[in-house]
Amino acid sequence: MVGFTERKSKRQLVVLGCSDRKLEVDGTLPAVSMYDGPMYRVLRNYLRDHHWPNSLSIAVLSAKYGLIGGISPIEFYNQRMTADRARELSGNVTETLLNWGLSHDRVDFVLGKDYAATIDEPVLRESYKSCEVVPGGIGLKQQQFRDLLYSASRQSPRRCDRELKRKTRPLYFLPDWDDFIDESYDYENDQFSSPTRADRREKHTIQLMRPSRMCDGVLVSLAQNLGTKGLLKRVEATDAESLHPKSVKSHFGLKENQWAFGDCGAFSYVAEPEPTISVEQAVALYDLYDFDLGASVDHIPVAALPSENGMVAQSDYSRRRRVSLTRGNAADFISEHSRRKARFVPIGVVQGLGAKSYANQIGDYLDMGYTHIALGGLVPRKDSDIEAIVKAVHKELKRHKRQPWVHLLGVFRPRLQELFRELGIASFDSATYFRKAWLRSDQNYLGRNGEWYAAIRVPPSGDPRVLKRLKQSNVSHSKIKRLEEASLCGLRDYARGAATLDDVLAVVMEYDRLLARAEDLDSRLLDSYRRTLLAKPWTSCHCSMCKKLGIDVLIFRGKNRNKSRGAHNTLMLYEMLGTRK
Repeated sequence: MVGFTERKSKRQLVVLGCSDRKLEVDGTLPAVSMYDGPMYRVLRNYLRDHHWPNSLSIAVLSAKYGLIGGISPIEFYNQRMTADRARELSGNVTETLLNWGLSHDRVDFVLGKDYAATIDEPVLRESYKSCEVVPGGIGLKQQQFRDLLYSASRQSPRRCDRELKRKTRPLYFLPDWDDFIDESYDYENDQFSSPTRADRREKHTIQLMRPSRMCDGVLVSLAQNLGTKGLLKRVEATDAESLHPKSVKSHFGLKENQWAFGDCGAFSYVAEPEPTISVEQAVALYDLYDFDLGASVDHIPVAALPSENGMVAQSDYSRRRRVSLTRGNAADFISEHSRRKARFVPIGVVQGLGAKSYANQIGDYLDMGYTHIALGGLVPRKDSDIEAIVKAVHKELKRHKRQPWVHLLGVFRPRLQELFRELGIASFDSATYFRKAWLRSDQNYLGRNGEWYAAIRVPPSGDPRVLKRLKQSNVSHSKIKRLEEASLCGLRDYARGAATLDDVLAVVMEYDRLLARAEDLDSRLLDSYRRTLLAKPWTSCHCSMCKKLGIDVLIFRGKNRNKSRGAHNTLMLYEMLGTRK
């Protein structure tokens, strides 16, 4: 048999047998993190010093689940492979391997005798250039697998522990909301580069804003793991995407001096009695997807929760329990981080009922060994409450004569920025400026002069939600399309100096009134639109979005324009942080 180190292939699939040894945890873990047998230890030892090789896919043949991708989430179980079970699985195993053969050159099986009985080598050789069952005992198989991993090291250089360095300004992290746009979108004709998203030339706005730098990194919530979008989206266990993780830094196109920060997205499960993410799952996912920073599993002690009959107040006991649960999870989190020898920086999340509650726990987190902490649950609080909390925490840290890295989860609060700097707040994350691009009626675009401007609404008449409102106007579809096109052409003509302000406003407002807006709103919009068009703020900005889109960056229409405007706003925020004294 040809050794692993001698093989040359574009992409290689390795199928490992499941192991009797597993981590007994509640909930799910990625398969390669759940199993604790010899091959999986070889893999985890390798990943402590290297990125996952770009050329490598890993699948697991499980007695319970059949053939699944290596990063598929599975629950703890006890079931051994038998000859009968192998025969039962064989057909599905072959079918799945044939499908995966479309994107892999070769497949190697590192399996015991019972597991190998599921493999139909003659059939598989028709789809793979090479198909091998690794021979020998467990020791030889381990060595062959180790050789494979280290032969791929050229594609996965050693990663080093990274330390956050304090700056004269706080670091800013942009929360991920799947802010990818089609870099080849045709704004003139409103057409994507491909009808299907998977085939479009999409890039994250962080990449498309270059050479400008709009953030110090991204914050990604593990709650995405429960959804259908984003880096951690849930995919079928037999989907090719389940065979290998994608580095979070690669996914967003982050530079070496930008950071990937993971948290649990506690607001997504705030109505649940327990967090939907376990400590073990959080540590495994942060490490597997190559995060630089990872926050412990928290639970927000909100004052009220939604129910069928409206908001229901939470008892003091229930809220204190969530605070205690968050603190206990933080202790377990840093312990699990140490046990796994994980490479990301652990961040202990503190939740509290008030300023005193937050401050009284700081000593516990320092005793646990945290050098980085994050204050959570701040988003719904008033500025005065946040001010009291950060002052109390700062006072407690001074009493302990310690200066850990302090992050504020989910808040920016312009009025408090001077205080945050004075107290040494090291970083924060907020999507407020990004999302203002489409969530406000009069503050959608932040000009370089520091003033906010309204974007001009020209919604696509083909959008089902817009179409429903337009139908209420009892206007013919041909007239609706004519007004829509006239609005877009008029705005571009105005930007070129080929149309008057009053003419373009007249046609824009005629189209806008078809959306069944109130008369007083019409009046306010007209004033806001006039102010925007008179100022022409896009002409004084040299960011990538404004240079490429021109007036289209000020048109409220579809995700490409709206998210491009959001990226511009975020750049303005980031530059403001750098110039603030």
